[in-house]
Amino acid sequence: MAKKVFGEPIDRMTAYCTYCPKMCRFSCPTAQAENRETVTPWALMRLFELVKDDAVQPSEEVAEAFHHCTGCLRCQNWCRHDNDVPQSMWEARAWMAELGHVPKALEGLVEQFKADGSALGSFPELGSLEDVFDPRSSVAFMPDCETRRHYPELVLRAGRLLALFNGAPVRLITRLGDGASGCCGSPLLSAGFKDAYRAHREKLEAELGDVDLVITDCASMASLHRTDTSWGWKSRLEVVHLIEFLAKNIDYAAPVHEVDTSGLMIHDSCYIGRQLELYEPYRVLARALGAEDPGEFQFNRAEASCCGAGGNYHQVVPAASEQCAKDILEQMELEGGKGLICGSPNCKRAFQRVGAEAIDILELACKAYDL
Repeated sequence: MAKKVFGEPIDRMTAYCTYCPKMCRFSCPTAQAENRETVTPWALMRLFELVKDDAVQPSEEVAEAFHHCTGCLRCQNWCRHDNDVPQSMWEARAWMAELGHVPKALEGLVEQFKADGSALGSFPELGSLEDVFDPRSSVAFMPDCETRRHYPELVLRAGRLLALFNGAPVRLITRLGDGASGCCGSPLLSAGFKDAYRAHREKLEAELGDVDLVITDCASMASLHRTDTSWGWKSRLEVVHLIEFLAKNIDYAAPVHEVDTSGLMIHDSCYIGRQLELYEPYRVLARALGAEDPGEFQFNRAEASCCGAGGNYHQVVPAASEQCAKDILEQMELEGGKGLICGSPNCKRAFQRVGAEAIDILELACKAYDL
């Protein structure tokens, strides 16, 4: 097999990582959770380089290794070259998928998307939408799949919240048993099914052709429709994260009351933070909604650790994914915290899976406005 060339910046990054003395080793939450050198950023990038050089043959085992990355980007904080390991791993996964090598846990994902419009299966019913959403509005809300699947009552509450901030009801974009898109397609891309993702994205953008603004609580969707993230590219849609929208307009719609946030600490969700860089809007909003300022971790903002929820990691390595969340809980308890505020419903779900008290920013906002 001839040497595989990806061009800039992938080839440069894998080469630089290969000859680096593992300076980011300590930063990787998956390597810590699994306690294995073979899943450190250095090892994964080195493996990618060896497979590109035809020194290691592509296989199911090799492909599975590339999925031991959540896409958290934490390692970049300590990289002298600003190497983007998630970007490289997503490319490696796509290459392996092209060759027919996909982790068993992700087999059938494309077919599931065609059937259900989401990686999480069919969505529960929402009840009456007429008094909450306006299908003619040019401002739309597309809920995160975790919100839609596991916290469906929040979808209606979010609709009322956004109507308050927007001055009029917004449109709901989700699957309601009608074949519409229910997901941004991020699980397809992170699984390596790049062509399926492109087709899904084209369908979604066509469905939203008459929408001027998409508001979402899905950090993956927001990152996919921007050009300055690990895997985003130019979009026909204007997509903003819910945190951005609410923080920008919080002065025009004061909360009804301040929620009791005593003992809660801010968890900087990886995609909210290192991908979208919403550290300050996130804090502005949390402080405005809570009765007291939430606590901060010793390692916060760009240095915050990962809960293990991203990049299909929980599907591929569930025990290690949950260990990532447990590691953060252990640190929270050491620092005197009692619960977590999350920027992402994926993180909230990850912490709740291991028994933690966790609330996401959407739920916090709905409580502050009595919705």
